[in-house]
Amino acid sequence: MDGQEYTADHVLIATGGAPILPTGFPGAEYGISSDDFFLLEHQPKKAVVVGAGYIAVEMSGIFHALGTETTLVVRYDSPLRNFDKIIHENLVEEIQNR
Repeated sequence: MDGQEYTADHVLIATGGAPILPTGFPGAEYGISSDDFFLLEHQPKKAVVVGAGYIAVEMSGIFHALGTETTLVVRYDSPLRNFDKIIHENLVEEIQNR
């Protein structure tokens, strides 16, 4: 660091993360991360998005809105389960309605 001291009422340290692509099953070689979405040269007819966080929800929504038949696969019971209960319950309802 440059020796500069910073102060604030609230501090957020966003370290970032890296996606983990599954391996060891047929078709795994076709998996991409959300970053790779922007490298697609053609819109897929079908897509499976794996994850329960906001990025997976966002990516599945984008694919669906573009007309791709999309399946969102989550571990446990619902996407955004660590968010406020009203948010994830309404999200699940909206996903099912579409």
